[in-house]
Amino acid sequence: MSGNQDERRRAAYADTMEALRMAESALPDFTSDYDGQIASLYEKIVNRPAFRYDPVADPLYRYYRDEMLTEGGRAMRDGMGQAAALTGGYGSSYAENAGRQQYGLYLEKLGQVMPELYQAAYERYRDEGNALYRSLNTAKGLAESAYARRNERFEQASRLEQQQYERGEKSYDKLVSLIAQTGYQPEDKELEAAGLSRAQAEALRSAYLLQNPLAAAIL
Repeated sequence: MSGNQDERRRAAYADTMEALRMAESALPDFTSDYDGQIASLYEKIVNRPAFRYDPVADPLYRYYRDEMLTEGGRAMRDGMGQAAALTGGYGSSYAENAGRQQYGLYLEKLGQVMPELYQAAYERYRDEGNALYRSLNTAKGLAESAYARRNERFEQASRLEQQQYERGEKSYDKLVSLIAQTGYQPEDKELEAAGLSRAQAEALRSAYLLQNPLAAAIL
């Protein structure tokens, strides 16, 4: 009887270990609250157009342009007025040339500031790209942390289940040995803790009493 009990116990232990391995391999695919954010950021990065500077679309360029055109127009009128005063009228070619020259100086200033505007626009483009990468890395880090926490919880649950099973195994061995060697009659709570049925306990006890007939009178 004891040999059959040991064989069943070993089979039960093997089944439990196999169930744990199957549960681990069947762990569902991980999804986190950050998956949508990661996908969105990734799409923005891979579909981001190459840098192209469009002055008309640059608010800073438009500001400089308007300032230069306003100042250039004022300088042109002042220059034409001063030239006209010297030549006796606005209609002279000298006055017109003087005005255009003043206006052209401001257009040259606008052209001179263009490299700075281009560089500033490129730096904004670069910084926006870097910000996207930082956001993506942050979201990935949060998702990886959530994944690690999920795995840790699963491993803790698996360890706890294994520990509980091993404690049950020890209780089982102890109670089976006690009954088989002394004819002890356990209480229901002891049977439950050891995972042993009342019928199994009675079979062990009967086997002990058959081998020890004098103990039957005492027990």
